[in-house]
Amino acid sequence: MKKFIGVALACGLSASMASCVSTGPGAGVSRGKVVLVEGYGAEYESLFKEHIAKPFTEETGIQVKYRAGGSGTETYAAIRIANGEPGFDLAVMTYFELNRGYQDHLLAPVTEKQVPNMSNVPQKLQEHTYGVGAIQDVQQVSLMYNRGDFPKRPASWDVMWDPKYWQGTLVFNPTNILGVYALLNLADVGGGGISSMGPAFKRTEELAKHALATPTTSAEAVPYMAKQTATAFPYFDGRAAIYAKTYNYDFTVPREGTYANLGAVGIPDGADHKGNAYKLINYWLSESVQERWARAYNVGPAVSGLAFPADFAAQHITTPEQLGKVKVADAATVNKNRTKWQREWQEAVR
Repeated sequence: MKKFIGVALACGLSASMASCVSTGPGAGVSRGKVVLVEGYGAEYESLFKEHIAKPFTEETGIQVKYRAGGSGTETYAAIRIANGEPGFDLAVMTYFELNRGYQDHLLAPVTEKQVPNMSNVPQKLQEHTYGVGAIQDVQQVSLMYNRGDFPKRPASWDVMWDPKYWQGTLVFNPTNILGVYALLNLADVGGGGISSMGPAFKRTEELAKHALATPTTSAEAVPYMAKQTATAFPYFDGRAAIYAKTYNYDFTVPREGTYANLGAVGIPDGADHKGNAYKLINYWLSESVQERWARAYNVGPAVSGLAFPADFAAQHITTPEQLGKVKVADAATVNKNRTKWQREWQEAVR
């Protein structure tokens, strides 16, 4: 029965992807000259197509067929249900899903042998790929704040508990990875840590009594920024940079430090076009493409030694020194405890 479900899902995803394929030039490409990618939707999809897929096809002749799915968790769930044969060749996820794929033996090996440009990736990032994927970008959890409420940049996460601001704060649900990082930051600031999360739930309970909202997704914060009712809240630097240009908001990393979120790609073990998937990863990790992707998506690159404008480098992780300071949560610990943390969070915000 499990194998049947997996095959059915794989066929469904393949059919869905096929329905998205254009009938223009390249639509009749041979089976061997294609790579099927499952990734995020919205701006991620458009940026990927423009800055990765199109130039990759122009350089290699390999057509990239992109399907916008859900979160990294949902994409990996499709791989797992399909027993490693989900009907796509490359999955855009996070390093948390790479860890699950490593544990489940459902992702193909990704090493310098298949992807030579992996040699450009710092060891701190490579150790979070578990030999079954690659890190292609680095985000960090920043403190987004209303310029009208803060004449100066806030220096600490503690401003969210200041009575002057707490009615405009947002407490993210840990069903979203942003909410997980928010909890980890609260644990650290409160004197705990990933193995001692009590302080995080205590501070969440205190804040939830006054908070403006408890969003499930980062997109749910946008209306509050549009109305300027949000004061200060955690937000990934990639999206923060977008809305800092649109609304009266800016972002910073508080003095207590923060966590990095590692964008990752993995290849399902039963993928039909593994060779092309390896080529796409290698292309994505080339220096020129890394620089282009980082600027387009407002994130840090996964390779070292690239040059960026000073204002960009000041707000994103672009140097070995910045990468050395940011915290990377242990994926196995997060994966093991995430459901439990969600329950405890729900109790705290009641």
